[in-house]
Amino acid sequence: MVLNKVFDNVLDIPGVDGVCLFGLSGQVFLNRMPAFLSPDVFSDALRRIAALYETMDENFLPCDDYLLRVAEKWILFRRTDQAVLLVLAAETANFASTRMVTNMALKHLTPAALAEMASDVPAPAVAAARVPTGATATPFSAAPFPPAVIAAEPAPAAAPAPAPEPHKIVRMFRGRPY
Repeated sequence: MVLNKVFDNVLDIPGVDGVCLFGLSGQVFLNRMPAFLSPDVFSDALRRIAALYETMDENFLPCDDYLLRVAEKWILFRRTDQAVLLVLAAETANFASTRMVTNMALKHLTPAALAEMASDVPAPAVAAARVPTGATATPFSAAPFPPAVIAAEPAPAAAPAPAPEPHKIVRMFRGRPY
């Protein structure tokens, strides 16, 4: 398959430790991450990645590429309309080369290629550990976060409760509203 060679090119960059390709419906098309990442990490990863994109799209200018830096590694997220590509690399990896090679990889991700990759994925790898029970259960069909339980303070008996304020969206920049 041509896509295997494309993703081999990503892994050939010095310092790149792994690459992973998620479909937007929850399946893992490709998982070439290092052995120290257990498969349990990927059962909930797409929900967390989707929450990251949703939060950033709502609060900042929408973007399809994000770079997260941690102590000795960085993670590059690249979103298309069909999939999310994740690249894990050491801080010494060449970011410009990684972007160039992942641009080529994303150009090869056609619907036909993704359908071929989906047919190659074994059934247990497609199903997530969090699949709810029911006739229409699909991976990641549960609510992204459990509902928050907020303890309500009892209102004073003599005073009526004030009218709720309309929801106001507050945009934040570096921890400060603007």
